[in-house]
Amino acid sequence: MLTRELLLFRVRDGKLRPTFVKREDAGLRALATELIAEVEAGLGRSRDEVEETLALRAGAHTRPKVARGLVKLLVDRMLFDEPAEGISEARATTFREAARVLRSLPADATVETYELRLAEAFPRPLPELREALYADLPGHRRLNGWEALTASELLDRYNLALAQGPLFDARRLTLRARAPELLRVRKVLRWLKFCRLVAEVRREGEDWVLEVEGPGAMLALQKKYGLQLANFLSVVPVLERWELTAALESPRRRVTLVLSEKDPLVSPHGTALGHIPPEVATLAEDFEDADWELDLLPLPRHTGAAGLCVPDLTFRHRETGREVALELFHAWHAGPLSRRMEELRSRPDGGLLLGVDRALAKDAQARALLEAHPQVVLFHGFPSAKRLRARLSP
Repeated sequence: MLTRELLLFRVRDGKLRPTFVKREDAGLRALATELIAEVEAGLGRSRDEVEETLALRAGAHTRPKVARGLVKLLVDRMLFDEPAEGISEARATTFREAARVLRSLPADATVETYELRLAEAFPRPLPELREALYADLPGHRRLNGWEALTASELLDRYNLALAQGPLFDARRLTLRARAPELLRVRKVLRWLKFCRLVAEVRREGEDWVLEVEGPGAMLALQKKYGLQLANFLSVVPVLERWELTAALESPRRRVTLVLSEKDPLVSPHGTALGHIPPEVATLAEDFEDADWELDLLPLPRHTGAAGLCVPDLTFRHRETGREVALELFHAWHAGPLSRRMEELRSRPDGGLLLGVDRALAKDAQARALLEAHPQVVLFHGFPSAKRLRARLSP
């Protein structure tokens, strides 16, 4: 991701448009190639050394802000070694011993004498001791590897990051997929759930429309929610024909981010159907039941008068074929949960379970209503296999 000061965009008539770069730009491709070569050459060096080298190259480029953005994306892909356990304790012990040695010297002792006594007090050579003293600090950690990519892929990631950055201020996102292939829709919906987002989904002719609501009044979740929206955007380009708008609100202005397939956005997720959230995968491993099996890639399900919901998973009875879908609502889903509960009141659906984060049941009245509802399973983090089996039992 790019930090706010690295974003490039323009605003006209209330619409925000990122200032994308051309992946065919010879100068930027050369820069990307040079930066990647610097990362490769930096293997085994400290983080401070690697970042300083990259910063010097970026600062010397004719488009320094773009160059710094490319550097930021490369640094995000780097893998640094982890400090050994006990370094901070060893540092404190070293300082205490060094202080003891200093106190034992006469007031007129020279630095050379002090270092000679230190060398006698410690079993390791002083240069080696000094190098290891702050090895746990981020800048001293060594570059072990990185998630490699080509110059063209780096420029693609940069364009995607330019579009993702504004979404940290998003309050609502609307995506229209124009006559998409069903497999592509399933990939996007699967990624939607991987990002822990709830969308109002509807069909308009051959088009699919997804409306993702922001966290409402829960401003403390805005940054985390914006990150989820940004992650979701990374899969949208697989749709081929699409339009996306996002209402952005900040203390200074309200504008609308506008994107479409005409923009140079490339999904980094390839052709795979989609990631399974780790908690769902864990549930699948823990859920052993002779009567029920799990479908981790369920299709959208009709709710209310004309809406669709996207379940996180579906339970299917092995003998009868009966299906029960589970839809999860996390702390920022107060609005979608309220609408789904209202839909269940007006149009009961015995084949839908709602998993609700306890953060949405803060007051006693709301908690009592949710606990008494036969289709609600309250949870911290993720519903347990035991509680879900209990709700599936007749």
